[in-house]
Amino acid sequence: MIKIFLLIIISSGKDTAACHTIGEVWNCYTTGCLGGEWSAGSYGLTWPGGIPINNYYLWGSYFAIGVKENNFPYVTAWDYPLGEWAPCSLIYHGPGISEDDIIMTWHDLITNPRNAAGRRTGLRVIMKALAWSHEPWNDFIGYEIYLIWKKDSCDIQNVGETLDSIYLGIVFDCDVSGADQSDPHIDDMPFYDGYVAHEWDTLGYPYDSIILLPDSFINTPDGIYDQYIVYGDNEWEHTLHGEILILPRNLSFMWDDNNPSTPGNDKGENGASAGYVGLALLYSPTSIGDTTWICPHCGDTCRIPRVWAHHIWDWQNDPTNDSIFYEHLAGRPVRFMYKPQDTFDYRFLLSVGPFKMADKETLKFVFAGAVGQELNGGNDSIYGRDWIRGLRQTIDYALAAYYTGSQISDPVHPSGPDEDIHWKILKISEKNYNKISLNLPTILTPSYSLKTKESLTIEIFNISGRKIKEIKVKDFAFPFKNLKEGTYFLRINNEKKLKRIILIKP
Repeated sequence: MIKIFLLIIISSGKDTAACHTIGEVWNCYTTGCLGGEWSAGSYGLTWPGGIPINNYYLWGSYFAIGVKENNFPYVTAWDYPLGEWAPCSLIYHGPGISEDDIIMTWHDLITNPRNAAGRRTGLRVIMKALAWSHEPWNDFIGYEIYLIWKKDSCDIQNVGETLDSIYLGIVFDCDVSGADQSDPHIDDMPFYDGYVAHEWDTLGYPYDSIILLPDSFINTPDGIYDQYIVYGDNEWEHTLHGEILILPRNLSFMWDDNNPSTPGNDKGENGASAGYVGLALLYSPTSIGDTTWICPHCGDTCRIPRVWAHHIWDWQNDPTNDSIFYEHLAGRPVRFMYKPQDTFDYRFLLSVGPFKMADKETLKFVFAGAVGQELNGGNDSIYGRDWIRGLRQTIDYALAAYYTGSQISDPVHPSGPDEDIHWKILKISEKNYNKISLNLPTILTPSYSLKTKESLTIEIFNISGRKIKEIKVKDFAFPFKNLKEGTYFLRINNEKKLKRIILIKP
């Protein structure tokens, strides 16, 4: 597939742009950019799309690759107003894997006129952006990234047989949002959802405060950290062996918080800028930051891809040279930077790595950019959409979308975008998902009574996967009696699929 792309690239001496204008989130792309308004009226994760105002949630973004050769760092990045990537080319725009595929390429080959001699890494980037118009897949953009190294197009002095210590990073400069008519950039706040290498243990993170449902939430702890995804308990979430998976969300995000220089609390601009915007890692090649173990079902190696670093800085501290930028990509002095104390004009960087590449090797990555109503869902009082899901639910749907249709992979048996079937999604109402035979509510009390016309065997597992109870039900039973509050998983009549339930006190 990559070779075909390279053959049909249309040569261009200037930067081209292409835009998604379907679904709820609209977006435009140019060289080294995964979306951005750029003070030019372009769409930058504009949400909702199609309204009279360009309510962008992403002012600008840029794509960065850092390598280290002979102990010297080289970072190729696109930053405003000028960047180092060669002008991009549009390969394709139209229906494809999604309803609206945009495929673009840019490079840092030896012919790159924008990077200095002796600094060109020999890397080519192919980006495929994917968008859908229908629920529940229309609040995110899928990004497939293909990174290709050509040694004979690298002019770094004394480069070896491999390109070493590679980090891929994406920077979001959000300025939430276009509906904020006065200084949208100055009152932003960034944060992170996911595994943070125990760097925030003393800060009360991660924490458990809510039950996150596919389209809403309940203000009750459920025994699962809010920053993690419960995956496999919905019929649209594919797993190879029917397990319930607990996964880090791998999500950097930002929102409009209170501007202390204005009267009152203007967080979210009274609903006009109530969205949370974020970027999440869905897939990356194996790196030292991942978690691995042996699958008890098939004997293969399971792996959870993880973000390497989440860094933030403000506009006064944009990296001024390769050494500073590379330190951010490499997660130094800490891999995960905590939420700032005060609002300001921030950027966040999400990086993955480190990797090595041999000549003509291709590394593949998948991300999702998204906007949701607040973090966990909320009421849209401005744009007429009533209650809608939050950023967390939207990112969880994006991960499910990526593995929909997969035959040999799932989030812990991960595969790259060309290594299995991916993104084979329809409206949930149109797809014949395999439904569990017993229709139980998700939220229950221990006194819940079960009535059935057929004999059932119900196995109950705790969140660690240990079976704590097995009961035979005929006609009538209280299967959850004497169980404590919390999250449990059920297997009914030895079905492959498990169902999550949450017990709460009445």
